Amino acid sequence: MRNYTVIVSNEATADLDGMARYIASLYRIESGHNYVNRILGKLASLSYTADIYQFSRYATARRIHPLAKTFSIMNHKWTVVFHVDGNFVIIDRFIPSKLMVD
Repeated sequence: MRNYTVIVSNEATADLDGMARYIASLYRIESGHNYVNRILGKLASLSYTADIYQFSRYATARRIHPLAKTFSIMNHKWTVVFHVDGNFVIIDRFIPSKLMVD
């Protein structure tokens, strides 16, 4: 079993910031931070599970990266688009799951 270092790209970080701001606008600032922290916890598992995911069949993901892989988080509300490059798993974007099309 291979272990990877998980890296969150600048675009994905901006996506997370937008999620946190939106949740904070509805509830409290802490709620936005807690939501993002839960997402980051789920991403940590990619350090050892990245190889089990197949290359994405979604055109949306393949436009982001030709070798993109995807998985759903937060009750299938968000799709994580990532790719493996050497010893790294790079999180490219967070896309609302309803926008993922073949």
